[in-house]
Amino acid sequence: MYLHNKDRTDFDQKSQELRFLVQNLSLKYFRNRSVDFYFEIEGLIQAIEREINTYCLSHRGGIDILQREIDYLNEQDFQLTANIAKLYIIVQKEKKEQTQQIILKQVGFVGGGAQFFAGVGLCAGTLGAACAGYGVPMMVHGANNTYENGYYLVLREETSGTVRDAYRYTADKLGFNNNQADLVYGAIDLGMTGYGSFRKILLPREKSWKLFQQIKQDYILGWQEMSAVAISTDAVSSAVTAYSLYQVTGGGK
Repeated sequence: MYLHNKDRTDFDQKSQELRFLVQNLSLKYFRNRSVDFYFEIEGLIQAIEREINTYCLSHRGGIDILQREIDYLNEQDFQLTANIAKLYIIVQKEKKEQTQQIILKQVGFVGGGAQFFAGVGLCAGTLGAACAGYGVPMMVHGANNTYENGYYLVLREETSGTVRDAYRYTADKLGFNNNQADLVYGAIDLGMTGYGSFRKILLPREKSWKLFQQIKQDYILGWQEMSAVAISTDAVSSAVTAYSLYQVTGGGK
């Protein structure tokens, strides 16, 4: 009985630790969505409590889940604080087309960097199982996007990275032009982002645990292995890539 009470006390303390962290992060990062962030985390805590109350999960198991969430949030906080992940908004007025291009490139710069970290996370999360097929290509594409878009921001000139150049070289040998090569590059870039975010990954056995009965045993979605920054900015970067493809195909004329 004593152990049960102690575990309950430890669980309550861990819940309060998570709530306190959420409050601090909300004050630090949010202006309009702090309530949504709070309710999202509160919903997680309540869901774990329901599992415990229905004897589907122990207090110690609940503590482990909460600790993982705390570690996950602290990691994101570190990335933002250390400028590993950052978001810029440029409001400098130039020509109309130039202004549009700067905004797109700035978002693409964040998205490219996030895609790079997503690739690293995919490799680490699967102990290398998915690295060769998807993790490394995601990192290569992400690094190339970061180079191209960062170059434009600094020098206000378009450039193509080595990865895009490789696509263009291959396309030329096959009788296609640069626009067609860029179309393939962009399509693959979008495809890999979607794969990294939504495919299912088999977890190592020691990391497998069950929170809800309906979750398939030993599996989680790939986005749970990626940082929140990568998830959110990959979506924005994908929209930018899609817009670029729209322009390449002549839709932007």
